[in-house]
Amino acid sequence: MEILIKQIIVVTDGKSNIGGNPADAAFLAFRKGIRVSSIGIVDDGNLSIKEIKDIASYGGGVYDIIYSDDFIRSLSAVTQKSAEKTLYDTLDSELMKLIGKSIEGLHPVLRSQIVDYIDKLLDVSDIKCAILLDLSGSMARKLKKAVNGINDLLNTMKARKGKSEFCLIGFPGGDNAFAKVICPFTSRINDIEVYLKSLKVGGNTPTYYAIKMATSLFETEVESIRGIG
Repeated sequence: MEILIKQIIVVTDGKSNIGGNPADAAFLAFRKGIRVSSIGIVDDGNLSIKEIKDIASYGGGVYDIIYSDDFIRSLSAVTQKSAEKTLYDTLDSELMKLIGKSIEGLHPVLRSQIVDYIDKLLDVSDIKCAILLDLSGSMARKLKKAVNGINDLLNTMKARKGKSEFCLIGFPGGDNAFAKVICPFTSRINDIEVYLKSLKVGGNTPTYYAIKMATSLFETEVESIRGIG
C-alpha cells in the first residue's frame, strides 16, 4: 500500500497578529489532503493556547504545548503522531469501503494487528512535511533550541526506509514579507541543515500567511508573500 503523507508543522511562541485566523488556513489545507499540526512554546506567556489547539483541530492534526527545553522531544513526537493519524484515517476509510466497519469496530485482536501494521507502514511510507518556524522577535532566546529540535527531527528521518521530503518556511520572512521559503522541498536533509545556520528573528507573527504559503508549496513553488504598502 503506497501512501504519501502530507503535513504541515507550525512552531510558534506567540499569537498571530497579522492576517486572518490561522485555523481557517489550516482548514483549507486539510481539505486539500494536508494535515496541519502545531507546537506552542509557552516561556514568555504570550502564547495563545486556543489558537494552537484550533490550528490542529481545524487542520486535522495534533498539538503540543511545551516549554522550550522540551522542544526537541515535541517536534519529533508531533511529526510522528500526525503521520500516524494520516495512516490510521486512510486505513479506516478503506475498511469502511471494503467491509463497512471502522477500525474501532473490529475485534480487539484484529485492531491490534492494524496498529502494528500502521507502525510498519509509517517506516516505509513517503512523507512530505513543511516546517513553519515562527521567527518573530520574541523567538530570539529560543531560536537555538528550535534549530536543535529541527536538526534532531531531520536526523531521525534519515533512518526511515520511505522517502522523506522537508521544506522550511519562516514567518515573518524579513524585507516586509509575511512569510518566506527558507528551503524548498528537498530530500537532501543536509540542505536544510545548512539553511538553519542563517536564520534571523524580528517582527510580528503572521501565522495565517505562513500556512497559506506552505499549502501552495505542496502544489507549486513560491518565493514569498509580501505585505501591502
